[in-house]
Amino acid sequence: MKQHSEHGPDWEEWIDRIGNNDVSEQELCDFQKLLEASPENMDAYLETLLTETSLEMKDGLMVQHADSAVPVITTPISPVVSLPSMQAGMGRNAKLTIAASIALLLWLSYFMGRETSTTPAAVEVAEHVATITDSNKIADAAGLLIGKPLYTGEIVVPAEAEIGIAMRGGARLQINGPASFRIDGPENVFLHKGRIQTYAPEYAHGFAIDTDEGKIIDLGTRFVTANGTDAGTEIHVIEGLVKANATSNKKDLFYIGGEQAAILKDGKMADTDYLAKRLSIPINPNLPDTDGDSVIDLIEDHYKTSINDSGSTPSLLRISESFNGYAAGTVNRTAYRGTGKIPQWVGGGTFLDEGLTYQNNGKVLLTTGGCLKTTGENGIGASFTPDTKELPSDGVIYMSFLMQQPSKEHIRAFSGLLLYRDEYKEQMFVGELSVANSYGSRYAESDEENPFAVPTDDKPHLFVIRIDQTRYLTDVYIDPLLGKPEKEIRAQRRYQDAPKFESIVVRSGSDSGNFP
Repeated sequence: MKQHSEHGPDWEEWIDRIGNNDVSEQELCDFQKLLEASPENMDAYLETLLTETSLEMKDGLMVQHADSAVPVITTPISPVVSLPSMQAGMGRNAKLTIAASIALLLWLSYFMGRETSTTPAAVEVAEHVATITDSNKIADAAGLLIGKPLYTGEIVVPAEAEIGIAMRGGARLQINGPASFRIDGPENVFLHKGRIQTYAPEYAHGFAIDTDEGKIIDLGTRFVTANGTDAGTEIHVIEGLVKANATSNKKDLFYIGGEQAAILKDGKMADTDYLAKRLSIPINPNLPDTDGDSVIDLIEDHYKTSINDSGSTPSLLRISESFNGYAAGTVNRTAYRGTGKIPQWVGGGTFLDEGLTYQNNGKVLLTTGGCLKTTGENGIGASFTPDTKELPSDGVIYMSFLMQQPSKEHIRAFSGLLLYRDEYKEQMFVGELSVANSYGSRYAESDEENPFAVPTDDKPHLFVIRIDQTRYLTDVYIDPLLGKPEKEIRAQRRYQDAPKFESIVVRSGSDSGNFP
């Protein structure tokens, strides 16, 4: 750029090039330094600039060049004053202020001009596509606060953090950490790893969650998506319907209905156990067994055996009561004689020295010692409380017991085994229901009793309760075939939860008198 003539800087060329956006950032810095170099440069620049702008006056208005980025001035110009008079009325500070203002105006015009064309493009303003609606303390500490707007991009939720998100498309999400996902828009999320529960009402149909295995599309539902293990992408539909297609097999559509679950893996869909509380279950529900001895590490840790030594295995039958060795008579803070860390039997009942015999599928179970007879009084039962360290808080617990009813005429009686937390908080009941002539069960969270369609009689029956504390599942069986693998036996009732209990009670009663 030619900056100087024989008589100094070529101000006209400077002004023309700046007006035409034909200068670099460095040249504008040089121009600013040139203005500040001397009062003479400032005066010369102002005189040239004002002379050129006076040529553009038309009817008291300054008109913008078609190719200039300098904004149009539509304010009426003051009455004409000759340039010498204007300069004469200015002190040096005033000239510096005006020059700096004009330089700033041209500087801003330069950058505006470089980013605009003949038809200026609309300025894009990023809009948030979601808002955090709920969080716990761990989420707050990570900056995932209630009310925080979320934009398209990656989100990381730390372990044990919990957040709720309202998508602008209408869907509502719950995320339990650890989780990592990307928000792709108001109606789409890509889940890298973690668990997301989605509620998409009627007006939010079409919300989708993508994973590396495929796409899950809401059709008006509540569902949980879990991803991040070798097993694939799990889909658990709480209610409604979703459709899915695999990344590697987009031509096939898979549909999953309420209270059903499936795993999307390698272009295929396979059924799996439905877990209503999948959001709260570990990302990988298959707990590790380091030494391959069929006892998970959590159980080995609980019972103080080595997770790295397959020969170091705890005894898995922790509580066993044959009623052998008890003196016949009533329960009265009687010392416990079975297996397990339990101090005593308390409550009401009678020890008998004759046990129960049970058989099916050509096999026989025998209680070698005796049995416990209930009192039949409402609210009175025999109970015991295991040591708090006797049973683990994770993994699977199995409970089994034999029960035989006496012959009776009245049908509104109950009898069975109950699980209690604290003194009066029933968590579960299994046995004869009082509302029907049937064996069945009841879970604490509901007053509903679930009959098994197995009529009561005076024969011994075997009950088995399987409590999966990891997956929040409880299965109840009556008279399962002895010697058969568990996977071949169907439970009479499944509950989507796991009871938290402290004591075990044996009790019976009737609304029409005592029922032992």
